[in-house]
Amino acid sequence: MAGALEISLNAEEKTFASADDQVALGDLAIRTSFANNIIWLFAAVNVIVLIGIGSIFYADCQQISARQIAPNQRIISSHVVMTLIGATTVQLGTVVLTIAQAIFPRRTKDQSVR
Repeated sequence: MAGALEISLNAEEKTFASADDQVALGDLAIRTSFANNIIWLFAAVNVIVLIGIGSIFYADCQQISARQIAPNQRIISSHVVMTLIGATTVQLGTVVLTIAQAIFPRRTKDQSVR
């Protein structure tokens, strides 16, 4: 067909022809991989903590129902729950900050990426 529009999926690769551009693209892939690994690590650790807390809570309930301990002697108290909520908030903020700094690094005066 005469005058047909040529569409190429490689248009972006053609615009990044210099070596610096290719290094920047590779650097972006490394940063993305880093961010994904940190997110998975964060999720896995929090799931493990939740499983541990659940098992301790179950033990508390069993001991209270068997009248081995009084309700005020339980391990999982309101203080423990508030501490976990606070620690999770701090963790999430730290993870977001770490990922943001890894993906969007600051530039120095000579515009090189640190």
